[in-house]
Amino acid sequence: MGTHADYVDFSDLTGADREAWAALQASDPCLWSPYFSYSYVAAAEAARPGVKVLKFTEDGQPIAYWPVRPGPLGTARPVGGPMDDLHGIVAAPDTELDLSQRGVARHVGGYAFSATPYNQQRHGLTGHIGDGNQVMELSAGYDAWLAERQAASSNFRREHRKVEALLAAPGTVVAHDVTDPAAFDRLLELKQVAYHQSGHFPLFSMDWPRRLLETLAERKAADARGVVSTLHIEGELAAISYCMRSESVMHYWFPAYEDKFSKRKPGLALLFSLAQWSAAEGIKELHLGLGGMQYKRQLATYMAPVRAGALALATPQKIDTSASSLAAQIEGRHRLLDIPAKFARKYHRVMLTGALRA
Repeated sequence: MGTHADYVDFSDLTGADREAWAALQASDPCLWSPYFSYSYVAAAEAARPGVKVLKFTEDGQPIAYWPVRPGPLGTARPVGGPMDDLHGIVAAPDTELDLSQRGVARHVGGYAFSATPYNQQRHGLTGHIGDGNQVMELSAGYDAWLAERQAASSNFRREHRKVEALLAAPGTVVAHDVTDPAAFDRLLELKQVAYHQSGHFPLFSMDWPRRLLETLAERKAADARGVVSTLHIEGELAAISYCMRSESVMHYWFPAYEDKFSKRKPGLALLFSLAQWSAAEGIKELHLGLGGMQYKRQLATYMAPVRAGALALATPQKIDTSASSLAAQIEGRHRLLDIPAKFARKYHRVMLTGALRA
């Protein structure tokens, strides 16, 4: 009979779909991040309704789920927009989908992605190699990870000594998996300041990103739930982080610290403590996210490759993809030639966030 694709509302999926989704996610280690879980997509739908799913079946049995957020002219995007550090198709590692089939192309003309697992090139999500997800390997325990990192870098050893001094100080109090509304509010305030200073769109000026984090924390689903951690120095809040965990993966998502304590490295100290706590909780991997920031390179055991790009299935998307590629090639040659590339990036941000001011 071949593979059949149905385009459905996420809310129309059944309990059987949830079980099948979980089994497919568990079959591929590249999908163990909570971003690929049913519960994460459910939280994204609750925060910002409108999530669709392409459900692929063979002989009536589900073989893959592809959650997307529809966009203009049929270009789909990750369900959480800029909140999604990782995204893609949930399927067994030996499943290869033909995304050009009519059942897909008539609903999804294209897909803009920034961090799909490298092995999803088998579905046609090729693009180019992205920044990579930095991973702390904790499967052998915190002490084993620490020993490996200490042996690899003298800079790491110096940073760790600073962290150990702060964590051992009598006035330092660390707490993980806490409910602390005041700390949560302060975290979002600090992130807004950071966005402003870096020139990025202030994500938390919109309502739905906050609702997404609150939903994940409140529902406490085993496959995707929010984890708030805090570090206080002499009774004052010095560092906060909001992470998301599944049963085996912790994703380090939104960290922040107070500038007045910056010399004492409270954010880094909280991350070390989080790694130790996570390993004790049975977490096998702590994902630091994309990019090559110095602290990520020092702490990560390895970098898991990802792919970024655009899948063009329909004519409008093929034109758009070609135009965007050309704009990127000519950018920097003349200030007037920079306009198309800037417009393309602006359009992409607007579609991801759902806000014209992005």
